[in-house]
Amino acid sequence: MTEEDAFIPPNTVLKTDDTVQSKCPSCGGYVVYSPEEEKLLCEYCGAKIALDMTPSAVHENDLNECLEQPELYAAAEDYIPEVTCAQCGASTTFPENTTSFSCAFCGTPIVLKNSAVRRAWKPEYILPFKIGRKVCNGLFRKWVSSLWFAPTGFAKNLAAEERMKGVYLPYWTYDANTVTRYTGQRGMSRTVMRTVNGRKETQIVTDWYPASGTISHAFDDVLTPASDSLPRNVSRVLTKWDRENYVAYSDQFVRGFLTELYRRDFKACYPSAKAQMEDHITAVVRADIGGNQQRIFSQNTTFSAVKFKHILLPLWISAYRYNNKTYVFAINGRTGQVAGQRPWSVWKIALLVIAVLAILIAIYSNGGA
Repeated sequence: MTEEDAFIPPNTVLKTDDTVQSKCPSCGGYVVYSPEEEKLLCEYCGAKIALDMTPSAVHENDLNECLEQPELYAAAEDYIPEVTCAQCGASTTFPENTTSFSCAFCGTPIVLKNSAVRRAWKPEYILPFKIGRKVCNGLFRKWVSSLWFAPTGFAKNLAAEERMKGVYLPYWTYDANTVTRYTGQRGMSRTVMRTVNGRKETQIVTDWYPASGTISHAFDDVLTPASDSLPRNVSRVLTKWDRENYVAYSDQFVRGFLTELYRRDFKACYPSAKAQMEDHITAVVRADIGGNQQRIFSQNTTFSAVKFKHILLPLWISAYRYNNKTYVFAINGRTGQVAGQRPWSVWKIALLVIAVLAILIAIYSNGGA
């Protein structure tokens, strides 16, 4: 630790299970988590407090045990303060030292009087932010400037610095062992010469052969969103997460950021995770059948040793309005991967189509001449 870090005993690191440090031990000011420093940072005197960023040994929860023994579920719950957006329904924690803020997902103003407390499963693991606000603002501006067919003046009307918010989104992950028995057919293609209307033609013929088998596949960390606040066309793009770097959840990592609370618990999200697994199993079955084409007649899968855990993943989110419509832009807080919604200029697209048609007509006319 440097001298500016030495506000706690030298060569010590604040463990994630220690008492949460909301006050600076030097000046008593408010501390927040700094992605750039990966430490707690005092907003007043600049003091830094080191945190333990060592990847955590992950413990999974047994799905069947929690379903059959509700007391296990209850033991993992806690009372968590939340505030719900009246416009989009997103539920988040309330930022400390504030009485009002705007929703990260739709930009609607939210006030403290709308807050409540609910009992929910506490996050178990987290990927802390590594990318700070300044970098994200630059990525946002670069993304906006790269948009083709955006309405004239669109980029000038955005103030990313005021809209970009760091939010931890809730996810459930699932592990499972699977055994699948299938029946089907393997298609083998060959080329033949045939005479059609007096002319020889080359045709592709597929011969079908019976196929059956049993495959085993183990799934690890199948990721399932625990809410729908982030639009699907944005969330499905942001999939690059360094999951080997999970650390044990601590309130220290979320200081200065919003945390969305889940809307669907581990029971409600499991069917979605199972559907993802079944889609992958279908691809594995096709590979096992082999050949040029495959037909699957039956596919029966047994799931066992199903495990789950609750995690938080970091996103920088900007909800902005253009022509009375809300658009959402998001940045992976670990890698800088971007995804977003954008408006289109109907007039610019129409002019391009007209220009292309005019060129084609000119080429055709010159060719006809």
